[in-house]
Amino acid sequence: MLLTRLVDEHHGGFGVAKWLTFTLEVISSLILMGLMLLTCGDVIGRYLFNNSINGTTELTELALGIIIFCQIPVVTIASAHVVVDILDRFLPSIFLRLSGVISNLIVGAGFYYLAGRIWFMAERSLRRGVFTEFLQIPVAYFIQFISVMMYLSAAVLVIVAVRNLFKKDL
Repeated sequence: MLLTRLVDEHHGGFGVAKWLTFTLEVISSLILMGLMLLTCGDVIGRYLFNNSINGTTELTELALGIIIFCQIPVVTIASAHVVVDILDRFLPSIFLRLSGVISNLIVGAGFYYLAGRIWFMAERSLRRGVFTEFLQIPVAYFIQFISVMMYLSAAVLVIVAVRNLFKKDL
């Protein structure tokens, strides 16, 4: 019950979106904490023991990919993308609503296309058995995760566009 109240207080959104946002933010936070500990351990090992942690670069790259692509759906749900609104006060509200709907649909279609291409790359990596250089971690699963996050962002953009299209207030 406490978790539900906490999520309701700190996450806006519609229905399941706030739980999705919460989950993705927890994943990002835990990965970021692990990345911080890894970096501290690597620096301490390098300067105090003259030996760094093997594979730190690979783990950092993979962790950053997870963090970034976990946050794309979160930013999309919150509608926190960068927006240039120089002409907003001069244009009619119906134009603003329609341009927002059209841009969300176009960007959603672009995300969907990119997700498909990324999934194709993941399948190719899986077939070829691509691993990281030092730690031999299979790369395909991380690429699939990125693709799923892009599909999720595309779906959120389309849902937001439809919600904004049929919103009652102008």
